Amino acid sequence: MSATDTAPRQSRADLVRLVAAEAVSNIGTRMTFFAVPWLVLVTTGDPVKVGLVAGAETLTYVVSGVLAAPLQDRIGARRTSVWSDAASVAVMAAIAVAGQYGFGLLLALVAVLGVLRAQGDRAKVTMLVPLMGATGGDYARVAATREGVLRTSTLAGSSLAGIAVVVFGAIGGIWIDAATYAVAVVLTMATRPAATQAGDNEAPATPYFTALRDGFTWFRRNRLMRAVTGMLFFTNLFNQASAVVFVPLWVLANMDDAAALGAVATAYAVGLIAGNALVAWLAPVLPRYPLLVAGYLIGGAPRFVVLALTDDLLVIVVVTVIGGIAMSSLNPTVSAMIYQQTPKELLARMGGIITAVAFGGAPLGGLLAGFLVQYLGLTNAILVATALYFTVTLTPIVGYRLWRELNDTAPAKPRPGDGRPLPQLYGLAGAALGPRVTLRYAEGRWTVGARHGLRRLLPTRPVAPAAAVTALTRIDVEPLHTALRGAIDHDRGLAEGRARLVRGRLVRLQRHVEDLTRALDRA
Repeated sequence: MSATDTAPRQSRADLVRLVAAEAVSNIGTRMTFFAVPWLVLVTTGDPVKVGLVAGAETLTYVVSGVLAAPLQDRIGARRTSVWSDAASVAVMAAIAVAGQYGFGLLLALVAVLGVLRAQGDRAKVTMLVPLMGATGGDYARVAATREGVLRTSTLAGSSLAGIAVVVFGAIGGIWIDAATYAVAVVLTMATRPAATQAGDNEAPATPYFTALRDGFTWFRRNRLMRAVTGMLFFTNLFNQASAVVFVPLWVLANMDDAAALGAVATAYAVGLIAGNALVAWLAPVLPRYPLLVAGYLIGGAPRFVVLALTDDLLVIVVVTVIGGIAMSSLNPTVSAMIYQQTPKELLARMGGIITAVAFGGAPLGGLLAGFLVQYLGLTNAILVATALYFTVTLTPIVGYRLWRELNDTAPAKPRPGDGRPLPQLYGLAGAALGPRVTLRYAEGRWTVGARHGLRRLLPTRPVAPAAAVTALTRIDVEPLHTALRGAIDHDRGLAEGRARLVRGRLVRLQRHVEDLTRALDRA
């Protein structure tokens, strides 16, 4: 096997290892999300301090993702990922050992952890993009598969975190969290450092502030990137409002059962996972712009308005699952666009800027929802938020000229004869919509017809059996030949049956003629 044949296979193996590292570290992050606040709660009993700890990690995650990106470009993506995960192991160990003895120390350690997680996550994405290109696969399909894996790991991490905290306590959960980062280090180190991967080669010695300015300049000049990121700012704001205010208050008012809250959250996660699998399958044949618009219209406002219109948990769960399936098209579509439009040397900087802007609305979501509920009541607050959310989701339709450029960011579709293998879905679509000639055998008759999509090119007409058999024997497919022999045997059986019938009639006619001849002779 040549090096040309093995390179895509090696890249796919490296891609799998890298996504596995992301998934494992994501499980650890979810455990941190539960274990550290629980540690603060059991050691201090102060809910304000719980909020401070969560806010410290989130703030340093967002800010460092922007400010440290030029340094990551100098160090290299692979080294940054390995050292960030290794340092996360040390920080989690320090939290487990000393975090319970001083809140100030714990707050500082959690803030450092936010910096490390931002750099580890951004570095893995920077490594991911060239590997996606090296495999030769569709960016949206790979992004959807990765998104589904990460969603699954998030769901699993949340469940495992609850079990770990119950069984081993908060400290035990933190040690397990440290172990997941250690596994991520091993998986990342096993990923092949290809020369094509941005960040693994020495970057030009660009001054820090110049590199930072270049990232913001490129972001400011890319209208589509700015529009998509601004859209994510508002949708994340409303999604956070629903998750932390509207859904909990709806459950409290109608069910008063925490299990219902878990059911809604799980329904959304399951919908996202199932939808990502569907998008990964359909990505090569679906245009990106309609996919994004449909995702926002189906998965956005309906999830809100149903909270105001019903008190039936089953209806909420069903609509939430459908909304999750629809919304699953957004992240792969946007991620593929970002991966393909962003210059490789700017991936770390752009990832930090986009993350900061896109998630900048999340902290405001709960605050806005709280004010709406306080002054308008729950139902009216949900209806107002629904109207605002729906208005925002019309942006891609109103700005069609700009947003349709999402289709242009997709790679050129493979065509027959261009030397690239066609995905399976292309064959299915071609069989349904492209030109097709049908040669049919039924009850001893051969017929041929031709269509192009819904248009008939040739009405069904009979074909001489010899011509049909001659044409089919030229196709070197053994199952076809087997079927052809069966058809010939069937024809032979029909012919023999007709011959017997004709012979029987001839015998009867001969007897009849003989009877007539004898009668004439007697006369």
